[in-house]
Amino acid sequence: MAMMIPDKPPASAKKSVQTMFRLLRKLDDDFRVWLRMEPGEGPGFLLLWRERHAFLLKVADTSQELAERALQPDFLDDDRITAEGLEESAGFRELLDKGDERVVRCLLVFPNVDEGTIDEVERLRSEETGVAFLGLKQRNAEHFGKHLQALAEAAAPEAVLLRLRARFTPESVVGHCPARVPLAMRGADASLPPGFLDVTQESLAKLEVELPRELEIEARKFETRLITGPAGCGKSLVLLHRALLAARLNRGARLLVLTHNRPINGELERRLKAKAGEGSRIEWRTFFSWAGSHSKNWPNRFVSDYQMKERVAKLMQGGDFGNLTAAFVAEEIGYLRDLGVSTLDEYLALERSGRMKGLSGERRRALWDLLERHRDEMKRANESDWHEQALRFRKHARCHPELLRKYEFIFIDEAQFFAKVWFEPVLASLAPGGQLFMAADPTQGFLKRRESWAAAGIDVRGRSNRLGRPYRSTRGILEFARDMVEQRRQLHPEATDDLDPPSDDDLEMVGEAGETPQILHLGPQAALKRLGELVSELRDDSPQLRGSILVLHADSSASWSTANFLRQKLGPDEIANLDDRTPPPTDPFCSVARLNSATGLEAAVVFLLGVDRLLEAEGDPRLDPEARAERAADHTRLLYMAATRAGRRLVIFSERWV
Repeated sequence: MAMMIPDKPPASAKKSVQTMFRLLRKLDDDFRVWLRMEPGEGPGFLLLWRERHAFLLKVADTSQELAERALQPDFLDDDRITAEGLEESAGFRELLDKGDERVVRCLLVFPNVDEGTIDEVERLRSEETGVAFLGLKQRNAEHFGKHLQALAEAAAPEAVLLRLRARFTPESVVGHCPARVPLAMRGADASLPPGFLDVTQESLAKLEVELPRELEIEARKFETRLITGPAGCGKSLVLLHRALLAARLNRGARLLVLTHNRPINGELERRLKAKAGEGSRIEWRTFFSWAGSHSKNWPNRFVSDYQMKERVAKLMQGGDFGNLTAAFVAEEIGYLRDLGVSTLDEYLALERSGRMKGLSGERRRALWDLLERHRDEMKRANESDWHEQALRFRKHARCHPELLRKYEFIFIDEAQFFAKVWFEPVLASLAPGGQLFMAADPTQGFLKRRESWAAAGIDVRGRSNRLGRPYRSTRGILEFARDMVEQRRQLHPEATDDLDPPSDDDLEMVGEAGETPQILHLGPQAALKRLGELVSELRDDSPQLRGSILVLHADSSASWSTANFLRQKLGPDEIANLDDRTPPPTDPFCSVARLNSATGLEAAVVFLLGVDRLLEAEGDPRLDPEARAERAADHTRLLYMAATRAGRRLVIFSERWV
């Protein structure tokens, strides 16, 4: 069968178009067929046979009676008949340049007219227009396919096919991709040909992207779709293109895109504006900025993760916590609130799925008491931490659902980092018949602990698809990332990271070998100095890389000083700190982010610092074997994620890296 993109025609498509779609699907697998998503007067289908022979096809709803009148002498003067669909050249010209018609066949198909009449009309009119007339009444898919092959002209040059695709499916054109910017260009005017979503990505971006008809809205409360896959496979890209297409096809619909942190939110919004302009109707929010937009009573001060660990350490003094560390206890009480555990009895009965360290009933009682004391302190000081704020928003959604803004489409990128209690206000904000579309990496966030979507109240059975092929990074970077994972697995055989690095077959599909990543064995101060030199060299020698340089730091506090150092060296407008609440410069050359907030980011060149802090933390003598294994697995995921942010070049600063 032919590959159809999308896999199903929109419910709003004309009956004749749906009939044509079903017939084209039955063509042999040498055909690939695109349906034009936005209806118009032009051709509705683009066909490629054996990847090089192109056809533009338009379906005409003309009746047998009208077609017979086309044989009458006064037919060409009858404007009414022309309006019925027999102005066969309409819409073809706008897709073709002069001379393209020699290699792109234009077809006008009449599903309601017998072939005898079509033969007569074609004899009279196709020569003057260059459009072939075809009937379907006596033709099955096999017959139709053979006829198309007989009509095929010379193979179209690649430049013609790329131009035709870009005009016929503009929603599938991939714009500027930071990670794929060339490190060297042969001339100032050098440019890359248009890139496109691959067929799997494009199908998922387009599948059932229209809202249901009014009669169907009550039949379904909302619809969920999930895409998963490893780093660099295009999950965020599919989400972005689907959001843009949904906005265009569903006039008046309200659309919300949610992310878990500011860096990825800013990156997605920047890419959307590059494609759709400033006037897009899509609302972009981090979860907590969205939550804050529904509340005027936020506490005076928020407790940071660092402050949280300090407070927990104080609250643990004098208690019986065994060998539990403050970092583990802080994470555990955050985990409980993310799940929405509200009583000690619930905690005592909790299976703690995916948590490597077991806890006795006595330890759980001590932890619950500590959580209550932490809450008491926050209440006295009018403080909150992010876990409590999420619970506050959930309570608002439960008690006042009528006050939530309703959206026909909600998109969540990096959904594996959304806590269970976050999803309740998300689902409550979906309008009747709405759609929830999520992109997630199953090796990170709550999914790494094997927690399920069902536990979060979301049913994705039969509505989940996986992207497998990595596109972002060169073969050299992917090989390095894979080897790094294997080396760390041998070093920490007890750790389970759930990563799925690219196989040899995956790597063979990556066309560009690229540079081998560099390991610079330098201490912190020497590394910072060398970083400044390298970024300065890139700015002077490779201006095309502006906006495509990313510095990641595994030490969260050091990322701020790194950004300030680079600002002093290159200028304040040349560096963007992606974790800063203030708006970044308009056109920075280089961006800086904490490693923990880098998921979803990408760049042509990535510099990674602070790795030694991770490696040293794995040897903490206070850790028991279970905690050490869990920490090692987390660090393996972080390092793999960092390596696969890079598209063309990766540089790692580390004294301890072997």
